[in-house]
Amino acid sequence: MSSGAASSLKHQFTPSVWAAVSVRVAWTLMMEGIRVSPATLVDARDHVLLSLPKGVDAEEAEQRSGLLTVEFLERVRGKPVRRNPINSTAEVHVHLGWRARLSPVLDPVADAVLRLHYGDGMSLEQVERTAAIDGVTLGASQDGLREVVRDIAVAEGHPAHSWADTRVDQLISRVANLPEPGCPPAMDILSDHSRSHADLCPRCARAVRMIRGGVIAPSDLSPPADGADAQQVVVGAVILHPDARRLRRKLERALGSAAVRAGTDVWIMSKAELTRAGTALRALVSDGLLPRHHLRGAVVRGPGRWAGQVLLGPTAVEAIESARSRPWSEVDTLGELPPPRPAPPKATRWWLATAAIGLLTVMVGVETFGPQVQAPDRPIEAQFLSVEDGWEITFDVDDLAVIDIVALSADGPTVMHSGVRASRGQWATGGGNYRVYVPEETVVLLASEAGIDGLTSLVTKSRAEPSPMVALETWIRTDHPTVAWVGSPAITPVDPGTVQAAPDQP
Repeated sequence: MSSGAASSLKHQFTPSVWAAVSVRVAWTLMMEGIRVSPATLVDARDHVLLSLPKGVDAEEAEQRSGLLTVEFLERVRGKPVRRNPINSTAEVHVHLGWRARLSPVLDPVADAVLRLHYGDGMSLEQVERTAAIDGVTLGASQDGLREVVRDIAVAEGHPAHSWADTRVDQLISRVANLPEPGCPPAMDILSDHSRSHADLCPRCARAVRMIRGGVIAPSDLSPPADGADAQQVVVGAVILHPDARRLRRKLERALGSAAVRAGTDVWIMSKAELTRAGTALRALVSDGLLPRHHLRGAVVRGPGRWAGQVLLGPTAVEAIESARSRPWSEVDTLGELPPPRPAPPKATRWWLATAAIGLLTVMVGVETFGPQVQAPDRPIEAQFLSVEDGWEITFDVDDLAVIDIVALSADGPTVMHSGVRASRGQWATGGGNYRVYVPEETVVLLASEAGIDGLTSLVTKSRAEPSPMVALETWIRTDHPTVAWVGSPAITPVDPGTVQAAPDQP
C-alpha cells in the first residue's frame, strides 16, 4: 500500500494530532457510507493534513477534519472545487468545564441527542430509529440543549442568545466531541487499563468501535516511521468567461486530457501540462476561435498531492482564487494571450463569399428536394457499457440540456429520471462528462432544450402497443422532432410504417 504523502507529513504534526485526524476522517467516511479502504483512508487523511495549518492542536485538528473530509469526498465525486466555510464558533474556547456544566441536565433523551446526533453525526431521523425515541421528543430535547449551551456561552462572555440555531449546533457538536485528557498511544488503545478512559472519551470510543469492527487498524492511528519535507505541487488554473461557455469543448481539447474540470468554467492541471497546452491555447485565440478576453489563468505553488485526477490539499482552491484575480486575457506562464490574426485580404474575402454562396445554393437545393430532417437542439453523445442487470451509460451533452431517461421494465416503458438539468452534477465523472447506471436491458436517453411536455403520458400509453419502445420513439420524433433520442443497443430500430400516429395528449 502506498503511504501517499503520509511520510512527508509526519514531522509537521504531533502523534496526538495524527491520531485525532485519523479517527475523525475514518469516522466521517463511515458515516457518509464510504467503505474505508486503506487507500481511501490515506487519500482522505492526506487531504486533511495538507490543509491544516502548522502548529494546530489535536482538538482544532479534529474539529476541522470532518469538514475537510467532506471536501475530499466532493472532489472525488466531481463536484466544484471550493473553499468550505470554517466553523463559525472557532473563536469560542470550549473546554471540559462546558461538558461538566451540561452533564447534570442531561436526561436519557438529551444524552442520546448529544452523543448520537451532535457527537457521532447521525441525523435526528437516524437517532429516532436507533434509540427508539419519537421525533417530537427528540426535537424538544434538542431545543432544551440549545438553551442550556446558550446560557453557558453567555456566562463565558459570548452573546449567544442572539446566535442562530445552526451556530449553536456547531458549539454543541464541539462540546460533544471534546476528548478526555490523557488519550493512550494508538497501539495501547485496546488494552484493559485504557478501557475506562475510552468509555468517557468520544475520540477513543470511536477508535475502539472502528478497530473492533474492522474499519481501521491500530497502526492507522500512528504516523509512519520515516519522514521528510511536506510535498509541494505547482498547479495551474484556467477560467473561461461565462459568455463563452459555448466554446467549452474547444477549450477542453486545447487543454488536453490532463486538465481536470473543477467547476462550471474552471479547469486545473499541473504547471507542466499547462505549459504544454500553451501552443494550442495561443492558436485557439489567434485563430479567432476563442476571444482572448474570455480566458484567464494563474499558476501557484503549495502543499498538495495528485491522487489520480483529484488534487489533494488546499492548493487547488488557491490556484482558482488566484486565477479569478488575474485580468482577462492573461494566463500565468503564457503571458498575455495574442490578439486574433488580421482578416484575409479583400479579394480573398470575395472568393470565399462566392464559394460560400455556391455551397449555400447546393445546400438549399438538398434541403428543398431532399428529406426534411431537423437536427436535435441539444445533441447527446453516449456510450453504453453492459453491466450486470443493466447499462452503465457515459454521456456528454450541453450543460443547459434537460435529460430524461426511459427504460423498459417488467411493467413496460418507465420514466427512470425526469427533467434532470442542474441536479445531474450527481452523475459527473470529473472529466467533463457524466455517468449513470440504469438497471434495465433497454434504456433511452432523451435530451431537450426545455423538457418534453406529456412524456409521462406518452410513456404510459405506449404500454398498450405491441412494440412499446418503437411506438414511443415514433411519437416523440413526430411531436418533438428536435429532441435527441439515444437508445441502448438492445432497442429495435424504428419502422415508422408499423406504428400508429401519436395519440392525442390529455
